[in-house]
Amino acid sequence: MTLHPDAFVTITRVVTEPGHTAAVLDVLREIVVLDEGEPGTLAQTIQIDRADPAVIWLYEIWASAEALEAHRANGAVQRARLGALISAPYEVHACTPLFGHGLDLEAMTRGT
Repeated sequence: MTLHPDAFVTITRVVTEPGHTAAVLDVLREIVVLDEGEPGTLAQTIQIDRADPAVIWLYEIWASAEALEAHRANGAVQRARLGALISAPYEVHACTPLFGHGLDLEAMTRGT
């Protein structure tokens, strides 16, 4: 059962160029700060893969497809800087949030 018909999660794999992981993380930190003001960006976390530190995973919850599009426009300059620092296209998986623990998905996707 979908908690909110428009809400969804993206799990994104980012592979950094050798030696550029720290630079990618610096840019992602800038983006996260910009994104704090986006009402449609409900949650956003950045993780390093334990098996391969050149791989960064982004976990994000969006209120809607429109929220994701607004997010992509916000910080476009920072995102453009990532192009030279990554070695493969972003691998984005879109998912429907259902349940879990640690995040109140129901409240987040209701916008309360």
